[in-house]
This record gives sequence, C-alpha cells and structure tokens, in this order.
Amino acid sequence: MNKQQQKMFGVVSLVICAICLFIAIERYNDNASNVAAINSLRNSSPFGQVLGGMTGESAQMKPATPAATKYALLFAVISGLGGVYLLVQSSKK
Repeated sequence: MNKQQQKMFGVVSLVICAICLFIAIERYNDNASNVAAINSLRNSSPFGQVLGGMTGESAQMKPATPAATKYALLFAVISGLGGVYLLVQSSKK
C-alpha cells in the first residue's frame, strides 16, 4: 500500500470514527429521553406512586448506557486508532 492509499484509508477511518461517536451520542440521548418520558408518565398517573410503593421500586428510573452505545463507542475507538495509525504511517518518510 502506498502513502496516498494509507492517507485515504486513514481519513476514511476517522470519518467512520466520527459517525460512530454521533451514533453513540444519539442512542444514549434517545434512551435518556425515553426514561424521562416514562418517569413523567409514572408521576402523572394516579397509580404510579401506589404501584411504586407496593413493588418496592425507587421513585425515579435512571438512564443506563444501551448496548448500541457501547458497541458504537468500541467501533469508534477501533476505527479512530486505525485511522491515526494509518495517517502517522503515511506521513513517515
């Protein structure tokens, strides 16, 4: 592979890294907004407080990191490291 191809693949890998980061952020924000909607529905329902007390659940749910976010972050790290490596290799003489 020549230097120009390494540079091109490095840039493509960094673009893939950025896309994966945007996907991870979007998936986490979507999960957080869904949890907030469930919490507001639970608080507005007359049975929400009663059912929460009977089942021993806490009053508010907290958003967790979805699996899609974890995988997107993993792929972002892998593609980012690969892109940086390729760009460094293409700039060496």
